[in-house]
Amino acid sequence: TMKEDRLQTQNVVGMIPGTDPSGEVLVIGGHYDHVGLMKEHADSIKDYIFNGADDNASGTSGVMAVAKAMAAMKKSPERTVLFILFAGEEKGLFGSRYYVNHPLLPLEKTVAMLNLDMISRNGADSLRLAGASVSPDIAKIIRRENKQPKMLLTNDDDFMGGSDHYPFYKKHIPFMFFFSGLHKDYHTVRDNPDRVDCNKAARVSRLVFRTSVNIANSTDHYRLTEKEEGFSLFD
Repeated sequence: TMKEDRLQTQNVVGMIPGTDPSGEVLVIGGHYDHVGLMKEHADSIKDYIFNGADDNASGTSGVMAVAKAMAAMKKSPERTVLFILFAGEEKGLFGSRYYVNHPLLPLEKTVAMLNLDMISRNGADSLRLAGASVSPDIAKIIRRENKQPKMLLTNDDDFMGGSDHYPFYKKHIPFMFFFSGLHKDYHTVRDNPDRVDCNKAARVSRLVFRTSVNIANSTDHYRLTEKEEGFSLFD
């Protein structure tokens, strides 16, 4: 017989209200869940906990760092900035899919979404911008703001599906996915804190912060070029 367990979880949200009466919104997000435990091996092996240090404690910390920095600014942003830590990404983008179907602020006022997922591995400088080809205006801002963090940026559309930016893309919202790439510890019990590069995560977060300030204090609107899909993991 099959037993079904229903579990309830939640997204975690913070907001910095904008001063512009237009009510436009920038969303900055990352998922805080991981893949749990190897319960069937709990009695036979020492390490059965998937800690998810890179995936995605790194992105979760980055979102919180950007929120802290923006909240400390003397002048409030013109656009409202919504920070969302999503639940259930690993099981099918449940948190981000729920948000775009039950938004706290109107999606038609949401000008962009920035997603931080796995930002602390694979070299001190390298960073992939997944979505650069379909959101070229945001990619241009990121490259302009990269003069200080000086990351080695590459466009990468191989990961346009499968993380929390994707439901926003499906709702026609320009986005960028900040991603440092897969590695041999991905979705294993070896994705532990001692293997992440905290300085790299901080540099990526600084780049996201600088990009966010630019978007939050702009009146620009950004292109989104929708393309043939074939990359979706969770349609």
